[in-house]
Amino acid sequence: MKRLTSILFLVFLALMATAQNSLSGRLMDAATRQPLDFANVSVSRTGDTAPLTGTVTDEQGKWEIGGLENGSYTLTFSFMGYIEQQKTATLSGKPLSLGKIYLEEDARQLEEVEVVGQNATMRFELDRKVFAVDQNIAAAGGSITDALENIPTVDVDQEGNIALRNNEAVEIWINGKPAGLTAENRAQVLQQLPAESIQEIEIITNPSAKFSPEGTAGIINLVMKKDRKTGYYGSVNAGIQYVLAAPWTTPPGGNAGLNINLSKGIIDAYFNAGYHYHSSHGSTLTDRHNLSLTDRTDTLSRLQNDASNDRRGGGAFLRAGIDLRITDRSTLGLSGFGMVGTTGRSDALNRYLLTDGAAPYDTLRQYTRREQGTSSHPGGNAMLTWQFKPVKGHQLDMSASYNHFTWNQYNTYTQAEQDTTRQKQDNENRDQMVQLKADYEWKPTTQSRLEAGWQTDLSWRKTNADAAELMPDATQQAMQAYYNDFLNREQIHALYVTYGNRFWDRFSVQVGLRGEYMQRTLTTSYYDAPDHLTSVRRDTSYFQLYPSAYLSYTFPKGHELQLNYTRRVDRPRGHQINPRQDFSDSTNIQLGNPDLLPAYSSSLELNYLKTWERHTLSAGLFWRYADGIIQNVKYMQADIMKNTFINIANRSEYGVEVVGKNRLFGNLLQLTTSANLYYNTISAADYHSSYNGQPIDIVLPKQNILTWSVRLNAQFMFTKTFSGQLSARYHSPRVVAQGETTHHYSIDLGLRKTFFDKKLALAFNVRDLLNSRSRANTTWGDGFYQYQARRWNSRTIGLTVTYSFGNMKAKHNQHPQDGGAAGTSYEDSGEE
Repeated sequence: MKRLTSILFLVFLALMATAQNSLSGRLMDAATRQPLDFANVSVSRTGDTAPLTGTVTDEQGKWEIGGLENGSYTLTFSFMGYIEQQKTATLSGKPLSLGKIYLEEDARQLEEVEVVGQNATMRFELDRKVFAVDQNIAAAGGSITDALENIPTVDVDQEGNIALRNNEAVEIWINGKPAGLTAENRAQVLQQLPAESIQEIEIITNPSAKFSPEGTAGIINLVMKKDRKTGYYGSVNAGIQYVLAAPWTTPPGGNAGLNINLSKGIIDAYFNAGYHYHSSHGSTLTDRHNLSLTDRTDTLSRLQNDASNDRRGGGAFLRAGIDLRITDRSTLGLSGFGMVGTTGRSDALNRYLLTDGAAPYDTLRQYTRREQGTSSHPGGNAMLTWQFKPVKGHQLDMSASYNHFTWNQYNTYTQAEQDTTRQKQDNENRDQMVQLKADYEWKPTTQSRLEAGWQTDLSWRKTNADAAELMPDATQQAMQAYYNDFLNREQIHALYVTYGNRFWDRFSVQVGLRGEYMQRTLTTSYYDAPDHLTSVRRDTSYFQLYPSAYLSYTFPKGHELQLNYTRRVDRPRGHQINPRQDFSDSTNIQLGNPDLLPAYSSSLELNYLKTWERHTLSAGLFWRYADGIIQNVKYMQADIMKNTFINIANRSEYGVEVVGKNRLFGNLLQLTTSANLYYNTISAADYHSSYNGQPIDIVLPKQNILTWSVRLNAQFMFTKTFSGQLSARYHSPRVVAQGETTHHYSIDLGLRKTFFDKKLALAFNVRDLLNSRSRANTTWGDGFYQYQARRWNSRTIGLTVTYSFGNMKAKHNQHPQDGGAAGTSYEDSGEE
């Protein structure tokens, strides 16, 4: 027993000595005497070239490495464009500060970096993966939607709907905030925003309690460009895109943009303006078998629909902002963006054939239906921010923002059978939101951080829909069954607190708790009988807690293990709860369900990260359980198919994600590869309800499927001024509530050439090289079995020209991009 006690005591003393040993200092620019942030510091045993551990400097150039044993160490300090420097230090059971270390610029290295350097397309942070959009040559001249299609684990369908890890319950933010993007308008907004306006895309699958719990799949944060360089800097660009596929009549699209940044003294300002015009041709094939309710093998009739559509539209995007450093501790910011002149036109022709379900398959009905429409979606966001650092280690961030977006559609339908009939349907949407937010951060030590905050969201979402029969005498006859006036008023009040600490410079812990109170009022006005308008009001309120927890351990030689847990919510909004009936397809009516309830999910992730000098490997396991998930389902009423949304029982998701980043053949090739494997289970469910007196009965069987996807992004640096990119993706079939989707794949190519010391750049790309960008699905239920295939945005070639002017050299003490969602690392200073 005494021997065991002695051993434990010696082990304890060794651990205490290790815990007390630490090295620290501050890295500075020898010429400007300014701190160097994000510089590399590595530690190795004296006489041994293999590094033991390392870190990067913070915004003040400070660094600290702990958990070292007694002995002699060699420290290496390096930063791109500076001469590498080494120092030797000896530890003997107490902290050791090396003070200020000055690095000198290496003019030769700067020239070499300028010649052959290539920025990383992806980097890993504790709670997210960050992808550089400015390195995506294949998306040059396109929209943010085009850029998202090249991001691992992100899928975009033909309507612009976005899914993360096969889940459409994902939030899209701009600069760390929702910015007015909703499920109703984000497809149109993102299609209009140019990809050149985005610096990075952050994928946050398990956000902490500091962030809104909206979106069970997580958050996609779009970080807008905001270069901070001494003096002024800017660029202009213009491009053209042409559809290179049948029917060969689609007009070209194009883009133009201007970007100006100014940083002088206490002012940082920027202005962006852009115009994007897009055109596309698509097609849809639907084959539906109407079945007997008593015998699913008995086909009563068969409906085939062959449709083609052309869409085109454009508009201007404006963005501006200014940061005023009032004092060394206080910064005031004003920013905003807007979309003006945004219009769209669509023209679709549907050809229908209804036949008998048995031989000789006699024709029962044959007709065409043409849809012609116009749309507009102007809107914008304005934000006022204030950051205050009263004393060292304390920071207060406050913000107030206002969003206002509209989305209006006006469609006319001409149906030709024996007689020709014409109908119209108008749909006007207005979304407004006010957000007030305050975040406080206290760092009692360099290794710990306490955060607390408050947030209030007030929103109003109003929709007015109307329809009419257009008579031959130019009069209109109201179709009262399709009238709908819908108002959704919400207020959400939240408080959160998080605490994190790092021990022995290896083990990190963060726990958090967020409480939210939500109150919602839905008001719907509709005709329940001819000329009788009625209103129904639904009030909902509830309080929920959303915990989060993060654990991370860094092993020697670049190994890191992370474990995190969060609870999140998917709140139904927009078209999901709006009972407006859309009859753009007269055989397939879509409507929302105002009785939908929120769906709650719990998510657990285990991630492993290993870094080498030229390679990075990230591997993760995740499990997500969601109760009462919201799914789109179909059911038959007479010969008409209806589409609506319901809460089905639950869904369990298990997944494996592997991401590798490699620099090969010197600087010739930078390869990013991702592979994802998911297993989804959707439980069986029965749903019984009614709408306008008509019963709705839906029975859903249990669904299981194993699905996987692979993405590859290869960037080539052929010469100092010539680069290329290849992006390829494949996604296997996946399960939906009443069926499954088929596999899909595509390949994009891009080339970039720079001239005049990189001031002029030409980018050429081919999107969907194989003309394979399409989606198909098979669904079934009581009374129907349906196959549907859609193709959109066929093979496109594009050319973009960019000219940069002004100062091309960033500040040495450059800060992170504003608006990046704050991470959970304990050395950074949080959201800026």
